[in-house]
Amino acid sequence: MTGLWSQPEIPHKGWRCITVIDVREDGSSPEETDYATCEMCGNERIRFVHILEHDDFDGQLEVGCVCAEKLSDDYINPRLQENKLKNKAARKAKWLTRKWRISDKGNHFLNIDGYNLGVFPNKFNPGHWKYRIGSKFSKSSFLSIKEAKLALFDEFWQLTQE
Repeated sequence: MTGLWSQPEIPHKGWRCITVIDVREDGSSPEETDYATCEMCGNERIRFVHILEHDDFDGQLEVGCVCAEKLSDDYINPRLQENKLKNKAARKAKWLTRKWRISDKGNHFLNIDGYNLGVFPNKFNPGHWKYRIGSKFSKSSFLSIKEAKLALFDEFWQLTQE
């Protein structure tokens, strides 16, 4: 093995996963993705970066799933976290192509799992869009309906999945 695996001063067990990040930006293809490199093994094509910490190491490590499993001695959760991010990315990619209905007021909306989600023009800032989940309205305003729908997805995902 290459990278930090060959350095004895780096702990090889007892790491904790802080978070997992998908480095592929929304709507990007695999060819457009700026992949990360695993700091432990040197794999240069890591899409899902596991951020790990250890009591005997100053700082964090950014590693791939296999190294995260070995370092944390957890062969279940790193893969589950990665699958959750893959699921989110797949759902977000399909979000804009869903069958959005149009209300009597002309606003786009969806009914999902008991939630009424809507996107509408910002009447106080013409040319901008806002969204709502039930009666909770977004604080931010967006330049396009697409941006508003994607922001709605992110908040709805956080509300229902995390």
